[in-house]
Amino acid sequence: MHVFRSMVIDASAEEVWAAVRRFDGVAAWNPGITASKMESGGATEVGGIRRLDAADGSVWRETLLAHSDLELFYAYDIVEGPLNCENYVSTHRFIPITDGDRTLGIWEADFDCHSSDADELERIVGDAIYMAGMAGLNDHLKG
Repeated sequence: MHVFRSMVIDASAEEVWAAVRRFDGVAAWNPGITASKMESGGATEVGGIRRLDAADGSVWRETLLAHSDLELFYAYDIVEGPLNCENYVSTHRFIPITDGDRTLGIWEADFDCHSSDADELERIVGDAIYMAGMAGLNDHLKG
């Protein structure tokens, strides 16, 4: 299954990337995450594992698979979490929009799930996680 969401963020790509580039920094801008910390590796080190405590009480553990300050993206997988899926790999990417010095945020994932769970996972991952997270990022950057 593929889930894709995008949003225009009202800040420059440099400002956006400065806010999100640390893999353990998500709690600062994502309202769905109450705490995040690296369990192993550095905050931009491929192979590092982060632990996320979510506002709903769930715990997630994710591995940083790729990170690029040049291309403004990171990719990660889920080691442990509440989603009913397997082989989850996600990419969060940021593209400069030169008209107005804004940024296109793109968050997408590929994973395997049972067809009976697909609609719910589309809603949870796409809307409750990705869109809500990017809206929180936009609000965080507005200040």
